[in-house]
Amino acid sequence: MSEPRCAGCGRRLKHPTPTGLGPVCARRLNEPPARIRITTDRDQMPGQTELELQPRQVTLWSL
Repeated sequence: MSEPRCAGCGRRLKHPTPTGLGPVCARRLNEPPARIRITTDRDQMPGQTELELQPRQVTLWSL
């Protein structure tokens, strides 16, 4: 008798499931998609501090 394999990736299964998927493939297929946070120009990212620009300081836009 052949050993049970995952239907998604073909890995050998220690504990066969009724779906035929291993734990890694089951998580990958059933996990909700990652949420993307869209920020505006005025929002600051956590851990970042806005620095004051000095008069006549060279910036990327002035080069």
